[in-house]
Amino acid sequence: MRFESKVVFITGGTKGLGKAMAQAFLAEGASVAVNSRSKEAVDRFAEEFKGQQVLAFDTDIADHAAMEAMASKVYETLGKVDILINNAGIVNPLVPSEKIKKDEFDKVIDVNLKGTFYATQAFGKRMVQQGSGRIVSIASQVALFGEKGFLPYAIAKSGLMMMTRQLAFEWSRHGVTLCAVAPGFIKGGMNEGLIRKEVFVNYLSGRTPMGRMGTVEELVSTILFLASDDARYINGETIVMDGGMTGYTPEGLLDFMSRGKQ
Repeated sequence: MRFESKVVFITGGTKGLGKAMAQAFLAEGASVAVNSRSKEAVDRFAEEFKGQQVLAFDTDIADHAAMEAMASKVYETLGKVDILINNAGIVNPLVPSEKIKKDEFDKVIDVNLKGTFYATQAFGKRMVQQGSGRIVSIASQVALFGEKGFLPYAIAKSGLMMMTRQLAFEWSRHGVTLCAVAPGFIKGGMNEGLIRKEVFVNYLSGRTPMGRMGTVEELVSTILFLASDDARYINGETIVMDGGMTGYTPEGLLDFMSRGKQ
């Protein structure tokens, strides 16, 4: 098993993509700790995985002091953290940029950018002290090329990608490496509400040359690969996993010109 004797911490790990990752790491022999803002979600997670090597904390990632205290507790209990997965995130209500409300903008930045840094700092400095560690963050394809309606989300995820590169420059000499994955539209996770309507599934599927959305299983497999020793020389990079969506248009210029001649 790839992660036997490893300790993995997953932010936002009690449901959706985070929970799927927790299950996958456990199946590969790891001990897993997670957090969530919801005590109910934490209690539900702890009950579901009772008897397995798990810890769960009701801690808000956007609370710097609480994240620091939680990291100390994890180290006191488990002795180390080998892998940090920065998964926690939210998306803003989809509106044109001129209509974004201040509190909605601030909330996305607080969780997706500042909160991710708080987690990375809390665990990263301890990894530096222990002389080893791997940090994998969930970015987004939207952060590379933008998407109308997603401005706060795109800004936060773009900052996360730069944080990954900057900290790789600083921490690699101490044995701590970092990378990120930028998925396109995944059929699950925070898109659960969206994919209940076939019209949205069809639209998003048509945005890729593969003609479908990505699956949670594909994203989890990518994350486990990036967290493993097989990917140890991938450092400071953001791996795009979007089914070829980046730069793709369903009808290219030549096709358009050819159609016009018919």
